[in-house]
Amino acid sequence: MKSGGLHNVIFISFSQFGVAFSFQFVYIFLPFYVAGMSQHSPQATLLWVGAIMGSTSLCLALTSPACGSLAHRFRPKSLYVAGMVIQATLFLVFGFATTLPGLLILRMLQGAFGGISTIGLIIISLSSSEEKRAFHFGIFQSGISLGQLIGPSLGVFAVAAFGYQWAFISASLILFASSLFCYMYVTPMLPLPSETKSSIWSTLDKRVLTGAMLLMTATTHLGFLPSVLPQVFERFGLDQATALRWAGPIVMFYTATSMIGTYAWSYLSRRIGVRRMTDFLLLSGVVLPALLAFTNGLASFTIVVMLEMGMVAAIVPLAMSIFAAEPKGNVIGFLNSSRFVAMALGPMLATSLVAFANLPTLYLCMSGITLATYLVYKVFLK
Repeated sequence: MKSGGLHNVIFISFSQFGVAFSFQFVYIFLPFYVAGMSQHSPQATLLWVGAIMGSTSLCLALTSPACGSLAHRFRPKSLYVAGMVIQATLFLVFGFATTLPGLLILRMLQGAFGGISTIGLIIISLSSSEEKRAFHFGIFQSGISLGQLIGPSLGVFAVAAFGYQWAFISASLILFASSLFCYMYVTPMLPLPSETKSSIWSTLDKRVLTGAMLLMTATTHLGFLPSVLPQVFERFGLDQATALRWAGPIVMFYTATSMIGTYAWSYLSRRIGVRRMTDFLLLSGVVLPALLAFTNGLASFTIVVMLEMGMVAAIVPLAMSIFAAEPKGNVIGFLNSSRFVAMALGPMLATSLVAFANLPTLYLCMSGITLATYLVYKVFLK
């Protein structure tokens, strides 16, 4: 066990629960918030929804490698706590935004100052022995998944009970509290040594790029649906009030299966092998989205989505355990940024395809992306 040990792992993971909770708390009602604010046509509004929801992750993808590099110059704990405070402040400002361009700018700023999960991974890597690193990454991922599980339903409840402004303020308070806990209890550590610093270009070999593609595909599956939930509900004949009530539970249901799947498939991979397990999960990710095009009711749609997320979610920790074992800031930052790219592209892809085509086209596109990833994986990771 290294500096801080399990103590650091627990509090960093707890803070990531707070981050994931706050983002999902807001994310679930953000399309409805944008739609209510918009004075544009339905098609233009849908494109605004995709841009606003995806812009944070796109900016995160661009800045995450740089955040990893900063850990070679500054103390990781200081970077982490500062990022938490900035995020909390931006959520507070969200509650007072009144225009779509203003929301877009705030979401972009969240991304520009939001590479704290990369720093969190570095802190955990520095705090873990080699034999326990994968287990500690699992704790970190569990904190994120738990926040994603609880956040949506409470976000919907907060909007119904207190309105949009107080919902944003509540998310801000949660992040301020999380940053305070990290400031008080995470053990300080020195910056990464300069001799482990790596150029971003040195990470771009075919194995790391394949790992990034695996992470991107799995994360796209996990993140594309909330941005088009209003259209999904409309397809099944639900009015907006009913749709808003069901949005949180549906996201909670499939997040729960993603947590269960992450543990179950990761455990089984120790018996049948990571490669064979990844084959199975990727092929499941090809078949299940295509089945969504043939669902004819909300119940069958929810069941298929739960199965889909329960399969593909486990690809994330499996890929991270293979490719992110060494504490080089740019390597971890690059791999982590691939998830942020997918978080950005998921809503943008979904809203664009639905705006110019339809929901079945979106589902078949997700199957095609996963099939392409499977073929690349089989070619470059023999």
